[in-house]
This record gives sequence, structure tokens and C-alpha cells, in this order.
Amino acid sequence: MRAMCGTEDASDVLVSVLLEGRGIVVNLKSKNKPLFGRMIEIAVRETCLEMNIENAIIEVKDFGALDFVIKARTKTAVRAALKQVN
Repeated sequence: MRAMCGTEDASDVLVSVLLEGRGIVVNLKSKNKPLFGRMIEIAVRETCLEMNIENAIIEVKDFGALDFVIKARTKTAVRAALKQVN
């Protein structure tokens, strides 16, 4: 079951987490992907590493969010996914 956090408002990000698969898979949709896609993916992967998440499929729909917002939304979505598992 997927857990989500965020909105589709300007300067926000919608993060969806499914705790399955092999490794961390980040699927990013953003009009800023050519400029900031790599940085967004790094922020998501760093957050997973900090939370000891090794296997997840993470959908990220970016609407111009800053780094700290991306990390906060990812943490919240991961926590919600972990609650569903336990």
C-alpha cells in the first residue's frame, strides 16, 4: 500500500512511497527535471539512507519545492508507509 505526503501546490512536492522492490527506485516528474532532477533524487536517496530504508519505490511529483521540503515530505511519507507495514 502506498503512503503519500505533500500537495500539488506551487513550491511543494507530492511524494508517494511503496516499501517493496529491490533497492531504492526514484521516479521523478518535474518541469525542472533538466536543471534540478539529480539534486531532487539525491535529497530523496539521502533521506532514505538516514532512515535505513533499503527497498522502496518512490514517486516524486515536484512543483518547485526546495530541498528541505523534499526531504520533509519524503520522511513523512516513509514514516506513514512504515506504519502500514507494522
